[in-house]
Amino acid sequence: MSDMAEEFRIAWMIYTGGTLVLLLAGWWFMRKWRWSWPRRGLLLVAAAALLVPTVGRTPEGPAMPVLPMFVYQLLFEEEGPAPEVTANLVFATAGALVLVSLWGLITLVLRHRREKRQKYEDDPYYSNQ
Repeated sequence: MSDMAEEFRIAWMIYTGGTLVLLLAGWWFMRKWRWSWPRRGLLLVAAAALLVPTVGRTPEGPAMPVLPMFVYQLLFEEEGPAPEVTANLVFATAGALVLVSLWGLITLVLRHRREKRQKYEDDPYYSNQ
């Protein structure tokens, strides 16, 4: 990203700021959900799709956000999306989804163990032995 033109760097900053505001608004509207990890999962997958940079058909071109590049190539280019762009989109979103799924599973297991331990501590039969 160091070889980008100044205008492109400013455009990236505006895009990143707008995306972060959009993700913050999504978090705000989903804050009352009972399970927090699906909310975090949706937001992380959206952030990965919107903020991971990729290059287009020419490697010497500037880095672009992967989801907008994919949609642009899908709609306006005859060959469709470039394989590199599609792979970046799939790996970014799948990686974020796997990360959040592992986080959710670990949270559920730890919560179950904590509740089970508390149940045994509160049970008079087990506490007298």
